[in-house]
Formats: sequence, structure tokens, C-alpha cells
Amino acid sequence: MLRGPLADGVALLRRLHAAQVPLFGLTNWSSETYPHAVRIGDFLSWFRDILVSGEVGVAKPDPAIYQLMQARIDASLPGIAPGELLFIDDNAANVAAATALGWQAVHHVSATRTASALRAAGLHF
Repeated sequence: MLRGPLADGVALLRRLHAAQVPLFGLTNWSSETYPHAVRIGDFLSWFRDILVSGEVGVAKPDPAIYQLMQARIDASLPGIAPGELLFIDDNAANVAAATALGWQAVHHVSATRTASALRAAGLHF
């Protein structure tokens, strides 16, 4: 991301945003570097909320950060159960941590495979 956004990932995100899929971000960025991401990634405005680990002092795959994210999602969309969340991450340990908390999860290796996994999970975009 510091070198710039990945076009195929942004295209997938654009399709999800256009389909009005509620998007939330959970990132291990530091509080010092995250503002740079915001400057180069206007697509970050498509997220309803982004939890930055450097701002809360806990990082993925610590279960505490997922619990913080769940609370923030619940504040935005009350009544969302953990099993209704679909987490996408390129780090298998982060995916395993989300799954352990009852979230659906996709290990991102390419935008094409992630899009297929999202469709298989029932998302229409």
C-alpha cells in the first residue's frame, strides 16, 4: 500500500461499494503511517469505519482487536452477529484469528479468488 493501491483490489472494492455492501476496515497500520494511506487511497472513504491498530494499541491477530472491531460494527449496524461478518485478509494468521471468533473469513491471494469466495458466501455485486 505504501507504493500505492493495488488496482484489482480497488476495482473489487469499488464493486462492493457500488452494491452497497457495508464495508469496514481493520488494519495493522501505525498511527504515523496511516495518514499517508488516506492521502493515496481515496477508496478508503468507501469504508463506514476503519480501525487502525496503531491508534488502539493492539494488532491482528490478537483477538482483542477483532472484538473492538465487532463493537464498532455493532455501533454502526446493531444486531450483526459475528457469523454475519466476512473478513478478508492476506495474512493466514489473521484469517484464522477471525475464524476462531466466529467470523467468516477469506484468505486473500488475488482479487479474482476473493471475488469468487465472496460470491460463494452469498454476496451479490
